[in-house]
Amino acid sequence: MSEIIYYGAGANLRDYEEDFVRETGYPVCVCDSSQAKQGSCYTFRGGVEREIVSLAHVQSQYPDYELWLTLAEHNIKTVYDYLTEIEKVPVERIHVFGNREYRLGCLNMQNYVYISSDHVKTCAHYPWTTHFWFEKGQVLEEKDVIGKLDELEAWRRETIEKLRNGEQTSCHGCSALHWGFFEKEPRVDFLGVGPNFKGGTKCNCNCFYCNQNKVIRTESNQELSNYDIHRISAEYYDSLDTTILADGEPTILPNIDEICDLVLQRNWSIQLNTNAILYKEKLAEAVASNPKSFMAVALDAGSRETYQKIKRVDTYERVIENLHKYKEKGCFVILKYILIPQYNDNLDEIIKFLQVVEELGVQHVTLSQNLSGFVDGVKHDDDPDMPESMFCLFAYMIARLQEMNVRWDFQIEFISKHDIDRIEKLRTLG
Repeated sequence: MSEIIYYGAGANLRDYEEDFVRETGYPVCVCDSSQAKQGSCYTFRGGVEREIVSLAHVQSQYPDYELWLTLAEHNIKTVYDYLTEIEKVPVERIHVFGNREYRLGCLNMQNYVYISSDHVKTCAHYPWTTHFWFEKGQVLEEKDVIGKLDELEAWRRETIEKLRNGEQTSCHGCSALHWGFFEKEPRVDFLGVGPNFKGGTKCNCNCFYCNQNKVIRTESNQELSNYDIHRISAEYYDSLDTTILADGEPTILPNIDEICDLVLQRNWSIQLNTNAILYKEKLAEAVASNPKSFMAVALDAGSRETYQKIKRVDTYERVIENLHKYKEKGCFVILKYILIPQYNDNLDEIIKFLQVVEELGVQHVTLSQNLSGFVDGVKHDDDPDMPESMFCLFAYMIARLQEMNVRWDFQIEFISKHDIDRIEKLRTLG
């Protein structure tokens, strides 16, 4: 009979011990690498005490030991590698909570579904994406959508099984595929709905870099609406808890209020990509209702003149006014700045944008380089390093954001591995 050993007697065990014990029962002891902790006792909230011991003690005293990692998520991979590579602990003796396993995988494979009027899929990492196509020009019924979802889920489970067994899959070669801890069974909780369902997916903006411009301005022949796809998906996947509203401008969807009602009813979170040209009270309420929700707005400018050149609409002041309204409603707002040569790649514009960030009290900014002109088939390995002048501007923005105590991230599509590494190094300098 296996002997349950908890590995890690730190803060994460204290925070989640009730969940851990619920899954495994109380351990026979707690193992920790800290010599200062070894020899003392860990007292669970239920009053149960367990000795804190070394790994050597575990191996000598408990021949049937099973190590359960009670560490914080960001430490698990490092400790797993240490235990298996340095301490030579057999992989079958190491466990993580939540019915997870260590293998190749990716988050999209585990939890994402995207449904458009053309196909369903789990990701957009061309050329590794596996599409399940509807017939060209097909007017979809509910049974057609469900049929394609059945095909997708059969493929998803088959692919995960192959990854588990070390077999080659269509995902091999994709930059998103990595070793990590993944749930043994997929739990699809993220939903993305593509364009061209009933009413179309239009946009009231005209950003010159938009790679969806042709798609979102195509008339739709569909009878199922964006809301219908949300409803069908909610019935198909019991685990859904997040919808990603993007691909066009969600605020002008003809049934956005119905989608918000569904979100509120099921307590979903929303990841909303909007230009904020319109303020929608119910959408603001839906975003504000869940602490995991956010709205992302590609402002790309700090002045009306630059905004108008990039967006090709004169709505800058209205957007700023609406952002104030969304913030006042309680929405978490992320501002995005896509650095575009000869448009907004100068310190004056950047400083004005940072003033807007401060004025609005924005807590998160996403940075990106211009993605216009990229086509299917671009691979990360083929992407050149960005010019030093552009990198210096990113470095300046990052330094300022860190001074302002504003979180930031960088959109990694279509940039070189070298640029990813040196941008991440800037995070450690803050």
